[in-house]
Amino acid sequence: MKKQQSLGRTFLISRREYLERVRTKTFLITTLITPAMMLGFMFLPDFFMSMKTGGAKNIIVVSDDPAVANAFKSEIEKTKEPKYEVTLDQTPTPAERLKLDSKVGSRAIDGYIWLTRAALASGKLEFHARSASNFLVIDQVQHASSLAAIQQRLEKGGIHNVDTASLTRALTIRTVQVGGGVTDPEALFTSATLLVLILYMTVVVHGVAVMRSIQEEKNTRVMEVILSAVTPKELMAGKILGVGAVGLTQIAIWGLIALAFIGAGIAAIRGQHLYFTPIVGIFFIVFYLLGFLLYSALAAALGAMANSDDEAQQLQFFLVMPIIMALLLIGLILSDPSSTASIVLSLVPFFAPVLMYLRIVLEQPPAWQLALCVMIL
Repeated sequence: MKKQQSLGRTFLISRREYLERVRTKTFLITTLITPAMMLGFMFLPDFFMSMKTGGAKNIIVVSDDPAVANAFKSEIEKTKEPKYEVTLDQTPTPAERLKLDSKVGSRAIDGYIWLTRAALASGKLEFHARSASNFLVIDQVQHASSLAAIQQRLEKGGIHNVDTASLTRALTIRTVQVGGGVTDPEALFTSATLLVLILYMTVVVHGVAVMRSIQEEKNTRVMEVILSAVTPKELMAGKILGVGAVGLTQIAIWGLIALAFIGAGIAAIRGQHLYFTPIVGIFFIVFYLLGFLLYSALAAALGAMANSDDEAQQLQFFLVMPIIMALLLIGLILSDPSSTASIVLSLVPFFAPVLMYLRIVLEQPPAWQLALCVMIL
């Protein structure tokens, strides 16, 4: 009878916490804005990179070897975006260099490449431009100059009329995971990173919510009134379950939105593919709940220690730091999910919700490791 009454009081507290939070405008805004932000992070960079760059690039090729200069011009003008207008300059002198630097500075031209015989012999070319951060243009100039140099070397060796682009075309490798699974590394990486970030955000945000709730009720003396009717254990359990249910509600809504976008084909825009299976979804919920319970218990303890908002903000560092450290270790897991370091780190309680889940997405760990991880949490 007492146990049923205790469960009833815990349920009432969790119900109050849940309804109080889902009825706020903040919940509605964050639930709808977060997927939009994630979609923006995924697709906007590709969208902006694919936009036209506002006209052709004016490039001058300074070379004392007309054959190499023409070969460079032929290769760079094959580029679809951006387009290039190439002018040949056969006077590679210091005075000409100063003159061209002045033109670049005054925006008369976008840049020039020093493609002389001496530069080719040394293997060190110089491309002068207004900005050294336009990696797309720099990569295209480097590619065209490399093909021109290869063509020159082949002709010196007596090999003429060769399509250097076809001759130097790179091979593509299709990765096949032994034992089945995803064969698209990009899809695997995108999905793993996206799901881990969702796990991180929900655990941290709602863990902090538990901490703030306890600290506020403590400062307003509401907790003293509540504790006159319930035990501290019931109060703590009710708050954690209520806030955890809020997080699951958000994840469920995000999942429905994701399914709607996938059904509409949005997930494959510009080659962005996602990898998600029912098993991954089940483990996501399991590790979300375990991680949330762990960090909520820590947050509740920190909230009980704080006597003011300033102290609560300072103590949040100890709540967020372990999971940030787990995020910093993601690279190690991605490189080798089954290494000894990956196994040991994924069994550390504060790292396990993120790292063990990431290992599950990448490569199914042995059952004993999963069982041990769940027991530890």
